[in-house]
Parts: sequence; structure tokens; C-alpha cells
Amino acid sequence: MSPELIKRLTEHQPSLIGLEQCRQAAVLIPLLETPDGVQIVLEQRSPKLKHQPRDICLPGGAIEAGETPRQAAVREACEELLLRPEQIQVFGLMDVLHTNTLMLYPYAAKLTDYDMTYSTAEVERVFCVPLSFFQTQKPEQYRITLPVHPPEDFPLSRIVGGKQYQWRERREDIIFYQYQDWTIWGITAKILQAFARITR
Repeated sequence: MSPELIKRLTEHQPSLIGLEQCRQAAVLIPLLETPDGVQIVLEQRSPKLKHQPRDICLPGGAIEAGETPRQAAVREACEELLLRPEQIQVFGLMDVLHTNTLMLYPYAAKLTDYDMTYSTAEVERVFCVPLSFFQTQKPEQYRITLPVHPPEDFPLSRIVGGKQYQWRERREDIIFYQYQDWTIWGITAKILQAFARITR
């Protein structure tokens, strides 16, 4: 082998195959210290939003060009919760969520002098859930299956089995937390379940 090939192999920094096909986003897990313990600030999305109106979520959004995931999480939190960057003390990156279509970077952070403000353009309301709730509550879990539908021009004749090829079903576990009247589910619930494991 050539020295150049060996150098490339030994110095390669691993990435995720297919990352370029994923939407990349970042969220903040905003923590408040209160007399009743640590609380997590959550949002209910505005009904005016095109995607997932009125769902419960963490502040966050798409990573813009030239921006790091951490910068995106802080920027989005400032926009949605009407914060200044100096009110956000980022502790670090938590467990990253990766699906076929999304790479999501969650950052845990402490908020200071936050008075439950929010932008009505994106948020209908904000509320707090004790961290201890996620640490002690077992979520409901449901498995969904996602069928495979190859496009009409897919070269079935080139694979063993052709039209009768037995595609594996894509499966995904969807989890739900119910806190009072709030249903916290989907990706937000997965991020908070993982965060609870880290902090438990």
C-alpha cells in the first residue's frame, strides 16, 4: 500500500454514512433552578406553524450555514424564549438523536433571570416540568412499522427476488409522557428520556 493511502486511513475521522441526506437541527434542554428543584422549560408550538402545530417541543431548529449545532441551539432558544445569550449557560452536548432523515443535537443549559417569556410568532405557551418527573416516570411505548415503497423506476430486475423481494419493515418505537394535561411525545420525548438517563 502507498504511504498516501495508509495516511488517509490512519488519519480519517469517522462520520455517519448518509449524514448529507439528513436534516440537521439542534435543541436546547433549558433548565431552571427553583425552590421545588430543577425544572425543564417546554414549549407548545404555535397553531400558526405549518409543521406540528400545538405539539410540545424543546426550543430549537435547523442549523444554518456556517453555524455550529451549539450556536444554533442558543440562537433558536433566544428567538423563541426571548432570551439574551448571556442568560444561557450551556453545559454540553447530550446524546444525539439520529433517524433516516434527521440528526438532532441536544444541549443542556441553565437559564438565568428567565420570566417565562416567549415569541408568539412561534410559541403558543411555555410551561415547566420537574426533571424528577422524567427521571422517575416510565413512558408509554408504541411500535409503528413503516412500509417500503420503491419508486417505479427502481431496478428490481437487478436484485435477487425482483418484485417478490422481501423488504424488511422499518420499525420505530414512539414514546409518550403524560404530565398533567400535557402530552409529550415523539422526538421530544426521546430526547428527554435519554436526558433523564444521564441525570438519574
